[in-house]
Order: sequence, then structure tokens, then C-alpha cells
Amino acid sequence: MSGPSGLVVGASSGIGLGLVQAWLDAGWRVIATVRDDRGEATLKALPRADRLTIERCDVAVQADIAALAARIEGPLDGVILNAGIIGPPDINAVSLDEAEHVHRVNALGPAKLAFALIDKVRDQTGVVAFTSSGMGSISETSAPGYEVYRASKAAQNMFARALWVGQGRARGITVLSIDPGWVQTAMGGPGATIDVATSASGIVQQIADQARSGQNRFISWRGAARDW
Repeated sequence: MSGPSGLVVGASSGIGLGLVQAWLDAGWRVIATVRDDRGEATLKALPRADRLTIERCDVAVQADIAALAARIEGPLDGVILNAGIIGPPDINAVSLDEAEHVHRVNALGPAKLAFALIDKVRDQTGVVAFTSSGMGSISETSAPGYEVYRASKAAQNMFARALWVGQGRARGITVLSIDPGWVQTAMGGPGATIDVATSASGIVQQIADQARSGQNRFISWRGAARDW
């Protein structure tokens, strides 16, 4: 089957599901990861699912990361690390175990998987994109709340930078941290300003626009630079 190939990690709902659909609509062959049967059934119901391969992976589990990396065959034109959770809103009320889990899902797990897959990303034109957040910007933080989530996204941004200054830059691979905006998902809530399809189409457009740049950037879903 012809066309570019991409991997979406954390694809069973919300932005991840929208990203899979956006790439399928654009003619991509897509590998998408889920954690359970419900997520798999949701993906199988998507239009153009004949171009879709479904894999199981929980980025909080080391064995899952290693197994997925071993199964994936390159070269991949795009990889999107989208798995994420919001966590408790108040650092004073969160346990260390809860905080560690947020960092494991949002930063450590996606980074471990990205580093394990970088050899399978296409030289010069390939893109690795992390679904980051404006809440991960240190310089833009002006109010308290969701400190653990904010710190996990800032850590994720640093892992993205580290990936780029290593193999990414040497092989011309673009590494992006993309703020998806305030999206109408279970995490963003119904009062969010944009829907999933709008955010997802913007993200895949930025991936297309930034491919071949070989740069590491922190940008919004519309391409505006975000402050680290």
C-alpha cells in the first residue's frame, strides 16, 4: 500500500483519535496504539480503517515500550507521541506515587519510546512530534494550579530537545513539541475553544510544514512559536 507512514501513540480517544483520522484522510498508512479492546474497537470503526494497523502499548509500562519498538518497521515518515493525563490540580493534595504516574505517562514513557524508535524514522524528512501543552511553558506560567501536569510537559519538552540534539539533528529529523490548543476532549472539557478535528488537522499540517526543516521547535497547532 503506497503513501507516507506514521505512528500515533495514544490513539483511542480525543486528540489521538483525531490525529489518526486526519492522517488517514490525507492518504497516510497509520499505526495507532491503544491499551484495551474498547480503544481497538473505536479505531476499527474509523473511515478508511483499511489503511490502519492497531498495536497495543501502555507507555507507562517498560515492557510495552520495548515490545512495540521491536515490532515497528521503518522507515516512518511521522511519529506522534500523544499519550497523556492531566493528574490532580493541587500539588499539596497529590501523593508522590500519583505525581510519578503523571510524569511516567506524560514524559518518561513517551520519551523512552521516542528514543527507542528514532532509528526507524526517515532521514532528512522524518518528523517526531510530541503533543505538548502551553501549560508546559515555564516563561508563560503566571498562575498556580496543575503543577504536576505543567512540570511533566516541561520535562517532555526537554526530552524532545535531547532527542533532537542527538540523533535527530545529525540525521536531519525534525523534532516538534506541539501545543494542541484548548480542545473539547474529556481532558479539556466542553467549554474548550476548539474541537478535536480542528486541532488534529492543525497538528498534522504543522508536521507537514516543518518536515525537511531538521529543527526542534515548540509551536502551537497553528504554527505560532511558543515560549519554552
